[in-house]
Amino acid sequence: MRPALLILATSLLLFLTFPLHADPLPGTKALTAEGDLAARMVAGIDKYLMRELAASVKKRKQYWKPDFSSPEAYTKSVQPNRERLKKILGVVDARVPFKDLEYVGGPNTPALVAETESYKVYTVRWPVLEGVDAEGLLLEPIHSITGPNGKARANVILLPDADQTPEMLVGLAVGLQEKNRIGQFLIENSCRVLIPTLIDRKDDLSGNPKLGRMTNQPHREFVYRMAFEMGRHPIGYEVQKVLAAVDWFAMQNTKLPIGVWGAGEGGAIALFAAALDDRI
Repeated sequence: MRPALLILATSLLLFLTFPLHADPLPGTKALTAEGDLAARMVAGIDKYLMRELAASVKKRKQYWKPDFSSPEAYTKSVQPNRERLKKILGVVDARVPFKDLEYVGGPNTPALVAETESYKVYTVRWPVLEGVDAEGLLLEPIHSITGPNGKARANVILLPDADQTPEMLVGLAVGLQEKNRIGQFLIENSCRVLIPTLIDRKDDLSGNPKLGRMTNQPHREFVYRMAFEMGRHPIGYEVQKVLAAVDWFAMQNTKLPIGVWGAGEGGAIALFAAALDDRI
C-alpha cells in the first residue's frame, strides 16, 4: 500500500474508533433519560394536548364574533371561522367542475345493482379533485319521476361509519340491523340519496407486498400520515367528496333541500361539511 493511502486509512480508522461528542444546542441538554422513551413521549404529548384542550374553552372566544343582526351579516361574520376550519381540515383545493355522475358498470356488472317497486340503486362515481374521485351508491326513488310532483322531496348525502359500506345502509350487505339501514328509510320517504364510500380502517392495503413491506396501520392512518405532510387530511378529502356531491345536487335542482346525515366517522364528516357550506 502506498504511504499516502496508508496514512489515510489509519486516520479514518482512528476517527471511527473514538466516539463523537458535540456540545448541546443552545437551550438544550443531552438526553440522559432511561426506560421506555416512546411511552414517555406519548404521555408527554397526552399531557400537553389535554392541557391545551382545557385552555381552548376560554381562548376560542377571541375567534368568534358572530353578528346576528341578519342572516347575511351572520354569514359574513363567521366566514373567517369557516376559512380557518377549511385550513385545519385540508379543504383547500379547488374541486373539479363536472356536469353529471358517472354510472359505473360493464357487460357483466351493470350499474343498476338493485331495484324495488319504489326505488332503484346504482353504483356511481364523481370527480372531486385532480386525481381524486368519489364512488358510492345512488338511490333514486321511482316516484320522483312518475309521481304527481315529478321530483323527490329532498336530496340527502348519507355518510356511513368508516367500517360500514354503502351497501350495508341499503340492506344489500349484512352488518346492520334493519332499524339502522338509514338509506332504506330515506329512499322510502321520497328522498334521493347518495352514499359515498369512505376510507376504511382495514390494513390489507397498507404497504407494498411486492417489496415485502406491509404495516398494520389502518388505511385511514396510512393516508393521514402522508396527507398531513402536505397540509391535507383524510377527513378533508372526504368533506370534499361531500361538497362535490352538493355541487351536483345543486345543479339538478336549486330549490330542493340538500341534507347530510352520518354515523360515527360519517357523522363527523357530515358535521364539518355542513359547517363549511351553507347550501346544506
